[in-house]
Amino acid sequence: MKKLIQSDSGKSKFLLLLPVLTAGILIGAIYTTGHAVDNPWLHQYFIPELSGNTIYEVFRNTFVSLTAFTVTAFVMGLSALGQPAGVLMLMYRGFGIGTAVSHVYITKGLHGVPEVLVMILPECLAVAGITLLAIREQMRLSRGVFISVVSEKLHTDKKFQLYCLEFLVLIAISFFIAVLTALMNYIFSGLR
Repeated sequence: MKKLIQSDSGKSKFLLLLPVLTAGILIGAIYTTGHAVDNPWLHQYFIPELSGNTIYEVFRNTFVSLTAFTVTAFVMGLSALGQPAGVLMLMYRGFGIGTAVSHVYITKGLHGVPEVLVMILPECLAVAGITLLAIREQMRLSRGVFISVVSEKLHTDKKFQLYCLEFLVLIAISFFIAVLTALMNYIFSGLR
């Protein structure tokens, strides 16, 4: 375990972020049992019937939600205090996933299983992957900025251009996820 924590590899940092995302999912699921989740800030457009009524609305809401999250992670990576913000952002994203799945099960019971498996789970897995990558990169740069501030010498293992390129790629992937989510919502609208 000590070697895993000391390792600076991307894979180990990726794995260390999973429990934070999982905690957010559990908190969202528990929260939903006693509260309404009609607010987009809570469900983050993961609930198909709350994502929009047309294919364009579903695409727009999904893409804007994913892009806003990714841009926020990008900006927070430029801060020396971005690491704690990254943990909170990861929990927030997990909260949205937990809220969506829990809401469907609470409102539809076992009849919601097909909707979760076909419409929610694939999107949530793709979004969780993007989220983990964005937060990992954000934390890397934020760590370098923090060390530079504390030690008064430049310490970053990442060039800014590469950081920008990584986040542009994540936004492009978000675009494709939004397109696929809109198509899935259209094709499987009977499950909603």
